[in-house]
Parts: sequence; C-alpha cells; structure tokens
Amino acid sequence: MGEKVRKEVIRKSIHISGILYIPSIIYFGKDLTSLGVITMTIAAILFEMARKRRKTAIDVLLREYERKRIPGYIYTGVAFSIITPFFSINACIISAIAAFAGDGISGIMKRVKPHLSIPSFVITSFLISLLMPVNQLFSLASIIIASFFDGKRWEDNFTIPITAALSYEVLRLVFG
Repeated sequence: MGEKVRKEVIRKSIHISGILYIPSIIYFGKDLTSLGVITMTIAAILFEMARKRRKTAIDVLLREYERKRIPGYIYTGVAFSIITPFFSINACIISAIAAFAGDGISGIMKRVKPHLSIPSFVITSFLISLLMPVNQLFSLASIIIASFFDGKRWEDNFTIPITAALSYEVLRLVFG
C-alpha cells in the first residue's frame, strides 16, 4: 500500500468513526444528540482557532489546503448541527451513512481505483442502510443524490450530509 493510500486510510478511518452518530441518535434521541453535536462543533471551532495560532498533533492528518483554511470536520459539525434538530431521525441516519461511510470508503477508493469511487459510495451506503429502520427506496435515492456531491467543487463534508437529509425528507414528505 502506497504512502498516499495509507494516509488516506488513516484519515478516512477517523471519518468513518462518525458512524457512531447513528446509535447516538437512536438511543439518546434527537435532543441529546443535537446538544452533543452542537457542543462538539463549538469545541472544534475553538480548537481550530487555537490550532491556527500554534501547531498541534492533528496537523499531520490535515491536507495542505486544510491547514490554511477551514478543515472538513468543521463543515461536518455545522452540517450535523443543522440536520440533527431539524430533520427526522431517519433522514439523520441516512445523512450519517452517506457522510461517514459512503464518503469515507469513496475517499479511500479514489486513491486506489478512482473510477470505482462513486459506485463504492453508493454500494457501501446502501448496504449499511439495509441494517437500519429506514425506507429503503428513499434511502437509495438519497444516497445516489448525495453521491453526486462527493469530491465536487463545493465542500462535500457539508453538501453530502445536507443533501442526503434533505432529499430523504422531501421523499418522505411527498411519498411517505
């Protein structure tokens, strides 16, 4: 395994660990999970402000452009600070699956076989969604829609979870 792939696996394993959000929202509910997500996002913003002033251990995991601008975990925190209190639990679950598992596996795959990046995003996300108490058709559609935002010009750590949650919610409201 090349050095770039090894670094990406380390980065994305941290990313994939965000999937722990799902048991949190299922067992603790939206209110406590919202409080936790918002608190962690504020703490991350404060940490980032301190990190800009001096070097920290996390710098080795950041890409060069992330050292100079806002790193992805801040965007993810802001996205889930919006999603968690305002969307249904099922939309939150699909959003987490797409943002953490789908984007995580896709990021690793981009380093190994770039042409399989989007299929790996969709397949991984959908397989995990099969284990969840969500509408599978809405899940698949939301995952496919969110996959179009992977690695695009916009900050995908924000657009993927927002898009997945919004599309699931719209489908639920229109067809549910």
